Amino acid sequence: MSTIEQTSNEVSTNGLSRRHFIQAAAATGVAIPFAQMIGGSGAGAAGTLKVATGKQEHVAAPWETSGGSLFILSMVGEWLCWQKQDGSLEPRIAESWTSSADAKQWAFKIRSGVKFNDGSALTADDIVYTFTSIFDKKLTKGISQSKGNYDNILEPKGVVKVDANTVQFNLLQPVANFPYFVSSAGYGMCIIKNKSFGGAGWEKTMISAGPWKMVSHVNTENTVYEKNPYYWDTTFKPGFDRVEFIQFLSSAAALPLLKTGKLDYIQALEASDALSLDKSKFNLSTTKMGAGGVHAHMRTNFGPFQDKRVREAAALSVDRVGFIAGVLKGLGGVIANDSVMDPYTSVDKSVPQRKQDLAKAKALMAEAGVPNGFKVDLSTWARDDINKYAKLIKSSLAKIGIKVNLVIDGSDGGSAVYYTYDPYPSKPGKVNQFDNHSWLASNLGITEWAGRGVPDTYLMREFRSSGDWSGAMLDSRVMDAAIDEFLQALTPAAKKKASKAIQLACLAETPYLIVSTAINVTVSRKTVTGLVVNGMLQIDCRNIQNV
Repeated sequence: MSTIEQTSNEVSTNGLSRRHFIQAAAATGVAIPFAQMIGGSGAGAAGTLKVATGKQEHVAAPWETSGGSLFILSMVGEWLCWQKQDGSLEPRIAESWTSSADAKQWAFKIRSGVKFNDGSALTADDIVYTFTSIFDKKLTKGISQSKGNYDNILEPKGVVKVDANTVQFNLLQPVANFPYFVSSAGYGMCIIKNKSFGGAGWEKTMISAGPWKMVSHVNTENTVYEKNPYYWDTTFKPGFDRVEFIQFLSSAAALPLLKTGKLDYIQALEASDALSLDKSKFNLSTTKMGAGGVHAHMRTNFGPFQDKRVREAAALSVDRVGFIAGVLKGLGGVIANDSVMDPYTSVDKSVPQRKQDLAKAKALMAEAGVPNGFKVDLSTWARDDINKYAKLIKSSLAKIGIKVNLVIDGSDGGSAVYYTYDPYPSKPGKVNQFDNHSWLASNLGITEWAGRGVPDTYLMREFRSSGDWSGAMLDSRVMDAAIDEFLQALTPAAKKKASKAIQLACLAETPYLIVSTAINVTVSRKTVTGLVVNGMLQIDCRNIQNV
């Protein structure tokens, strides 16, 4: 498999290449001839629900998980609280939580009788360890992907066991939405055993306290689960004994298997493919993904997008309405305004929506000294929705003279090049004066983001100058101040005021092209009910039934 492939050779007009199809077939773990895939007979083994998911990028271990591996953890892991489909939080290991008046102290009451899936008791010490171990560089070998959730918010000494049933978080600053930081929205923060190693190797046992227990796991291919006999919720009585997650690089490649009964459920499907299905045989469901979806960064500290006039010109070249109606079919997303505030109740709707304006875009290019444009690589990895977004950016920027060369990492989950996390993290200071086609060292790149019930994580890790996942590497005191104001705001009015400041800063600086916020589409056989996918694309199988 080639690591980097040009999209002109890689992606067909419908976003699905033959390589994607063959690779997806191989992911089932069995050799399925092409003819059988489109006309085979029979469903999977009795009592086993078969689910098509996306590809994982890195090992499915709490300290290392990112991208597709979060789906794997969603079955075995259990968090203090769980982000529901509507974006709100549901108590899990924590029965309840309270905060001080200024939101600097948060106390979580721990549910009694919770056990890990090996039968051992879960205690407050396990929770303290889970939230302190990620700060220990020697222990984690510097690989924790979750530590960035807590920069400027929490230090290890701030995680305190009050008593056997209470854990308190003493924060560095007020954070009104802090429960989301210890929920499944922080997907690597499922509770693990005290003194256990949460890096590579954890996936061989996957000991946590979630509703399912891992039976087998083949990296980048499939994972089989059975019911966790020690699960704390006694109402947990699913209609399937086992669940198998099968990874696909292209969701379109999973469709033939669904139609022939070899799959029961597809976790995320392109809108055009979903609309083509026979509604008498399959159920479609949609989930708003908050500010999730595909974000395109324009690097602000190196390369051709350093001038904010060029970044604004790029944003003005895009026909957002046409993309949503034509490509997303009005189903797969809603219009966005180059910020992550748009889908939330705190958004200030008085901020004008950006529209395509080629005349103004060309004028800005001339003012910036590049009236004839320039050449630039757009780096990302091969996935259906990303491929379509890459084509949109290429065709849009061509209208103002910017010639985009698509450089697509064709490896599983983009793990070979785009998501090598080299360099890592993104921090202000030394500028990496090169473009190596990776996420955090590309002049122009597309990254997929999971959907969260509040915008705090995007603000902290993507937009703030200290953010470790900032592809744009924006260093703005105005943006930083607005983000801190939002994090600390305790009332809806204060949240809206801070949101406006963030929205205006995004329009002024334009570090990202965020054309739409995603709506995820799932599909299942008519006989399968009870599966719920949240904005993080985590799958809740607790109530599955086969009717």
